[in-house]
Amino acid sequence: MAALPEPVHSQEGLIRFGGFQLDPQAGELCRNGTKHRLQGQPLELLTLLLQHSGQVVTREQIQRHLWPDGTVVEFEHSVNAAVKRLRIALEDDADHPTFIETIPRRGYRFLMPVNGATADAAPTPHPVPSSKRWPVLVGGALLVAGVALGWTIRHWQHHPVEMKQRRLTANAQELPVLGSVISPDGKYLAFADKTGFYLRQIDNNETHPVSFPQGFNAIPVSWYPDGTHLVATWIESPETSSSLWQISILGGAPRKLIDDGRCASVSGDGLQIAFVRGLNPDEELWVMGGNGEKPRRILAAAKIIIFGVPAW
Repeated sequence: MAALPEPVHSQEGLIRFGGFQLDPQAGELCRNGTKHRLQGQPLELLTLLLQHSGQVVTREQIQRHLWPDGTVVEFEHSVNAAVKRLRIALEDDADHPTFIETIPRRGYRFLMPVNGATADAAPTPHPVPSSKRWPVLVGGALLVAGVALGWTIRHWQHHPVEMKQRRLTANAQELPVLGSVISPDGKYLAFADKTGFYLRQIDNNETHPVSFPQGFNAIPVSWYPDGTHLVATWIESPETSSSLWQISILGGAPRKLIDDGRCASVSGDGLQIAFVRGLNPDEELWVMGGNGEKPRRILAAAKIIIFGVPAW
């Protein structure tokens, strides 16, 4: 692989892009007169992306650049953490990026031109004379329509729908996943193992820990429809059964919903939660409000056998 190019610097040694200016030597990122210290991996990562403005920088390139001796153990988590800190410094949004675009399963691309230069782009095709444009367009449209029709007919007649699966967590024997649930919009996976509680973006596997008070070892059970809150279980002590808690991925203290509850399921409108109380053969099915209010028993013990989480 070719050696990385030198950074693009202005005459003052500063790198300018999108209203920012970076002083790599001082580790200062300035915008509108406000300076921010940028050091360590976020500074090195930003420099690498600026060197390749408009190009895809693979996760392998990032690994070799940030850890040339190969000592990093949790490579995926470390890269994700460096990108997250850099986005915070740039006030960038991962879903609607202005500066750093995520290329799923490959790496990242810096979108802004550097020091007034134009970001790398594909070559501009030669214009087609207007007298020849219509036959080309009509012929191309007919060709595309024919191919699409033929593929559709063959697909209906000869190809059943194929189910594809993709592993979302490693689930190693020494570090098993204790619980997991996918968000209603299918974008995020909340899961917990012995090391903590995590939120993973499914399309690019970016993973971020969710901070809770020390000793609060929550296991996710069900999402609320707003996509920012979950119901989780926690066993407060060896002498108690599991309790149900409402937690937010945006931060804040967990809030207990009810004691002696498990296998919870939030309704589609978020107004009710179905859950199980007791242990087999004394299990009971209960329902309460979305904030834990007015719990009531639906089915008594010894009348049902409950498998898994109740479904609405």
